[in-house]
Amino acid sequence: MKYDPTLPWREVRGGGFNEHIGPVMFAQVGENEFHFALQLQDKHMNSVGVAHGGLTMSIADTGLGTAAFTAAGEKPVATIDFECDFLAPGKNGQMLHGVARVVRKAREFLFMEGDIYADTRHILRASGIWVIRSGGGKP
Repeated sequence: MKYDPTLPWREVRGGGFNEHIGPVMFAQVGENEFHFALQLQDKHMNSVGVAHGGLTMSIADTGLGTAAFTAAGEKPVATIDFECDFLAPGKNGQMLHGVARVVRKAREFLFMEGDIYADTRHILRASGIWVIRSGGGKP
């Protein structure tokens, strides 16, 4: 999959942890399809010079979670199950970009899946469940 700079990108806001790793960018492409992206930098690398696994998992959680928040009508959501498979490393300077899809939406839950690419190389596959919270709070 190739990164598309012409999508209607917006920065994922909310402070906290995302401020340390970002800016993470997000774009809605269809009713149940969303894209997210992050330019890899020195601060994202591990001791062997590739993107830290925790970073790629965090980007997947941020991308799928922001997609779940959007698909839930901008109601707060929380990750309750998250799985990922590492397929290849990301390297400094590459554009990490991914796609998140709503697999199923229930009254209280969103079932999501997604993929992350470093430039055009598929590096991570993820899936998870997000609960739609009834209370307020940040997305």
